Amino acid sequence: MIRKFLALSIVIAILLAGCGTQTVANEATPTPLPTPVKPTFTVQRGDITIDAKLTGRVSPLALQTVYFQISGQVSEVLANVNDVVTKGQLLGELSQARDIKAKADETQHTIRRAQIKYEIAQLTLDQLKSQGRSLDEIKIQELQVELAKMDLDETLTSLGIDPNTPVAESIDAQIAQARAFAPADGTIISAVNVGRSVSPTTPAFVIGDPNKLEVIAELDASKGDNEVKQMFEGMSVTVALDSKTTVKLNGTIRQLPSPFGTGVSDDRVVHIVLNTPPSADTYQAGDKVTVTVQLASHQKILWLPPEAVRSVGGRTFVIINSDTGPKRADIEIGLQTRDRVEIVSGLTEGQVVYGP
Repeated sequence: MIRKFLALSIVIAILLAGCGTQTVANEATPTPLPTPVKPTFTVQRGDITIDAKLTGRVSPLALQTVYFQISGQVSEVLANVNDVVTKGQLLGELSQARDIKAKADETQHTIRRAQIKYEIAQLTLDQLKSQGRSLDEIKIQELQVELAKMDLDETLTSLGIDPNTPVAESIDAQIAQARAFAPADGTIISAVNVGRSVSPTTPAFVIGDPNKLEVIAELDASKGDNEVKQMFEGMSVTVALDSKTTVKLNGTIRQLPSPFGTGVSDDRVVHIVLNTPPSADTYQAGDKVTVTVQLASHQKILWLPPEAVRSVGGRTFVIINSDTGPKRADIEIGLQTRDRVEIVSGLTEGQVVYGP
């Protein structure tokens, strides 16, 4: 009985020892971590188009742009957007106009003093001649007349008045330089605000024809000249109405700001003429629109997504597989958009590259 008990104890001890060894062995073997898999991209063939999106509004066709003739600050605006104006109507005035008018009396007095001296010299000369005075006396007085005339001309010139123009007309002309007048009948499309500083190249008012419409689109100031320098007058565009998304219209750029077109440099807008006449079903004055200008388009080219292309130290490349493992492959790229990069050279269609 004792022998059987001892034999059973030995067997149990051996089994327990074996289990303990197996547990230690299992705990010593770590679970392998998964190897990171890098994304891959396939070189594809397709199209790349770069568009400029501009916001605009349908407005009367611009006929005339009005400028002040001198620099200054706008003190009064007498015609606002959508006002109907007639040729010759006063549209606005600079603060300088008031200054000129305030100095008009003083100016006229200064001029009159010089005029009186000239007239006295001339009358004295006429009197000497009528009295038959000596040639020397007459010659001296003729010189006095000449000096008085020179003084008068210098006075006029110092006051900014042409000596050959009537004084009253010259003063009125100076005041007119600080005023803006309508050069033709029409409707005000845009107008400056009171307090704005302007120069002779600043568009103060734009007059349009209410019977003809066009689109005036604002250039994206954040893009600088990057977009507008790729546009040209006569370029085709697509126009979509914000309130009627199903309406798509075709148009042509009529005018761009200088130096990219015939407009003025301060006028940062694009004028577009639509091919379709206005109607209740198409567009009308006041409609807000989105203008799409296709700046570039390459068809059936090779492309990759931007995340597949890398640039370091002036070198543009991708990572491809080779017999010896991954390696860099230099490439030349062309057009770039948010989701596509044109591959000009260095890769072939269907080739696989590795992402970062």
